[in-house]
Amino acid sequence: MNIENYLYYILYTLVYLMLAVLMRFILNLRSAEHYSADEEISSGNIAVGLRRSGAQLGLAVAMIGVLQGDSSADLVKDLIDSTLYGLLAVGFMLTSLYFTDKVMLPSVNNTEELKKGNVAIGLIEFGTLLMTGILAYASIKGETGGVMSSVVYFAAGQLTTVLLVLLYEKVFAKNLNPVACALEGNLSAGFYLSGKIIAYGLIIQSAIVGNSSDSTNATAAMEFAVAALAGMILLYLFELIIDKVIITSTKVSTIIAEDQLVAALQLSFAQIGMALILGMAIL
Repeated sequence: MNIENYLYYILYTLVYLMLAVLMRFILNLRSAEHYSADEEISSGNIAVGLRRSGAQLGLAVAMIGVLQGDSSADLVKDLIDSTLYGLLAVGFMLTSLYFTDKVMLPSVNNTEELKKGNVAIGLIEFGTLLMTGILAYASIKGETGGVMSSVVYFAAGQLTTVLLVLLYEKVFAKNLNPVACALEGNLSAGFYLSGKIIAYGLIIQSAIVGNSSDSTNATAAMEFAVAALAGMILLYLFELIIDKVIITSTKVSTIIAEDQLVAALQLSFAQIGMALILGMAIL
């Protein structure tokens, strides 16, 4: 790699830093009515720190999609385009917080819970924001239809992921009630749901990236829906297998009910690892 390439990477990193500062400002403004985020973080509020960390990491993942898109021979034009798509990614991150507050966790006042230091809710927000970055990455990466195409793919991915999580909560995990447990500060429930959300995001991003560019809209929508649903079912089935052959000393319901944090960590990362492999199958 020559010096010129290093300079390009430094310029693009500066674009990310500018966007990260902008998002920090917006997040601070968004929560100002309830608390000062900087003061909460400096005083050791891990829950607020998880929201901030998830937003910054998610934005970085989304920016990888921006940088992997089609580039222009004109550096100035490429930097402007990268900045514009980066701003779009910031918009996606903020939209994700709204979805989490109003749709995914409708019975929970996330901001108030973070102010109280509820780390379990902070973990769910971290997972949701990272999932958003993954979807933004897939929506923007290599796109050929412009901003509208990215927005449509992101909206479809975000909505599908939210629906999958809600379906899982209402059908497959109705006896576990992980959201209620997280609201009570159950860290295992927070880690479990965070891992589940990230895993679904990885599967959905594979469904987005795996769509054929020459498909009709109807065919592309059908391929996306089939891949997303198949990924969800397979992930659930493999979770049952993980529960039997990897986490052999306990089971999911016990992990959450008894707040077994170590087992919850293992299960959460196993879900993410499984989603990575299933995502490759979808691609």
